[in-house]
Amino acid sequence: MTQTYTPPPPATSATFGSLRRALVAVWAVFALGAFAFVAFIGTNAPYADEWEFVPALLGDEPAGPWLWQQHNEHRMPLPRAVVLTYFKLTHDFRAGMVLQVAMLSALALFLVRLADKLRGKPHWADAFFPVSLLHIGHWENFVMGYQVCFVLFAVLTTSLVVIVLRITRENAFRSGALAGVCLMLLALTGGSGLVVVPCVSAWIVFVAVNVWRGGSKGRAVLLLVLAVLPIAYLGVYFQDYHKPPHHPAPSSNPIAVAGVTGEVLAMSFGIGLSVVWWAAASGLLVVGVLTLTVLVPRWKEPDERLSVAGLIAVAAGVTGVALAIGVGRGGWGAGMGLWSRYSLLTWPLLAATYLVWVKLGRKWVPIALCVVAALAFPGNTGTGMANGSVVAAHYADIAAQAQSGLTAEQIVTGEPFTVSHHSGQPERALRAIPLLRRDRIGIFAR
Repeated sequence: MTQTYTPPPPATSATFGSLRRALVAVWAVFALGAFAFVAFIGTNAPYADEWEFVPALLGDEPAGPWLWQQHNEHRMPLPRAVVLTYFKLTHDFRAGMVLQVAMLSALALFLVRLADKLRGKPHWADAFFPVSLLHIGHWENFVMGYQVCFVLFAVLTTSLVVIVLRITRENAFRSGALAGVCLMLLALTGGSGLVVVPCVSAWIVFVAVNVWRGGSKGRAVLLLVLAVLPIAYLGVYFQDYHKPPHHPAPSSNPIAVAGVTGEVLAMSFGIGLSVVWWAAASGLLVVGVLTLTVLVPRWKEPDERLSVAGLIAVAAGVTGVALAIGVGRGGWGAGMGLWSRYSLLTWPLLAATYLVWVKLGRKWVPIALCVVAALAFPGNTGTGMANGSVVAAHYADIAAQAQSGLTAEQIVTGEPFTVSHHSGQPERALRAIPLLRRDRIGIFAR
């Protein structure tokens, strides 16, 4: 007896349409979950470092100097301008939480569609973007609107990834100009953005040289200006800069630096993998080497050279951010890179890796990244729910104390304030609470 093999029918546009709708549905579920987290956990009151900003937000300090004021190692004029704007419009600290989720949701949906376009069809692994970007393991960012600084970093850095991924000799000037604008905005987000500046500025110079050789000298000069501006900003940034007194000296211990750097890189998948961060960091290292292995030979292709150089520049910049945290926090010992807030600083590396392999027509690395993100999801969710519940409970108790008429000093010196995430802010809260009461803001309105 003979058997005849009948190949399965090829995927149709109807199949692709169903998959696209399913991916949008997945994205919607994760976006709604993140918004729900903010709705249930968010409180109209300052969180941690935000106590320091209340006088400026309520007009008791001039806004101009505050926009430039150093905070820890950072000057963050762009995020502070965003915070000042949304607070003036809403008088609600939760506006920043909602804004963060909205920005990350838009980024995730855009990348799902971009992967579809690069590949020419959707793939179930594209769920990687909402799964890895919209989980509530980002709780530490979501509960404080001021963390829009990290969301801006993630969005702008990922925008650089998209620009360099799609650059060609024909659109080199436009791509280089967009990259220059993104890089300047990135520098304005704080110290993390500054770390990315040197590598990407050098790449924009490389683009300018190619545009010059193509005969567009005026455009090349403009690109050079855009490349130099962020470098010049570095000099301005460090005028009157001072090291935070409560931070340790930069670590010179290579083992400590490598350990914290690896922890930060592992956080790109979320706090849910903190227990096995070493495995996540090792896997990222292997995938990074594999990605470089397939990228470098493409340098020989003139149409790919600008893109290859740009991808390497952005990846080097983001890796530099993790290394900078390793140097800056290594003196405190192991575990100092395992903070959920760091996820958004290194997540663009995952996006770059995923999109590179999609563009190359390979599926196994994207699938692997999606699977790891799915495995991290339960831990991310559990950590977010546990910490979010604690934050909400502390706020509920502080709100009850405020409504019962306790003074600012009584609130700040008692529990739960002294055992919460606000515990390091007593002097700032003592100044802020009367101002919040005066202007009838949130839980302090009576």
